[in-house]
Amino acid sequence: MTLDLTLEEHDVMDYVQGRAVEPPSNAPATAKMKYRKGEVKAKIIIVDSIQNNLVAYISNLGTSKEMYDKLVRMFKVKNENQILFLKNKLKDINMDKGESIQSYFMRITQVKKYLISIGEATADEELTLISLRCLRRPWDKFFTTILNNEMILGFDELLARCTQEETRIMERDKYYN
Repeated sequence: MTLDLTLEEHDVMDYVQGRAVEPPSNAPATAKMKYRKGEVKAKIIIVDSIQNNLVAYISNLGTSKEMYDKLVRMFKVKNENQILFLKNKLKDINMDKGESIQSYFMRITQVKKYLISIGEATADEELTLISLRCLRRPWDKFFTTILNNEMILGFDELLARCTQEETRIMERDKYYN
């Protein structure tokens, strides 16, 4: 989880894991201040690391540990309905008329990232086939050429080839228009 790496990088993982505890009331002011700064830093990192629509679920919690634990519960639980919904969403993505390849692939990548965040990986080959299947009609020859290869391209390689093809098509259209 990239959140964990960020928390570790900023030396606040102890706060979210409950190993750093608030000093007692009779502790020196410097110890209390150090704890508060670490706690606030951890909270800021957590909030900055998640999507805006998730902030509401954790903003009312008191400590960074509570925030972190709630996020872990939300994303560690393998929810079959969530997986089914996201896989269907992935398969329903179609390239919109006039949409750029970058935009189209970005939408696919976003759903892929959601699936990964809940612990469900999607095979690279499956993403490639889904991406090809949903290209618009002007891409039919390209689609056929790619599928006639002996090996199915990886998703990133397909994006690179589609980007090149889109550039070629745009250049050709400029020339003939």
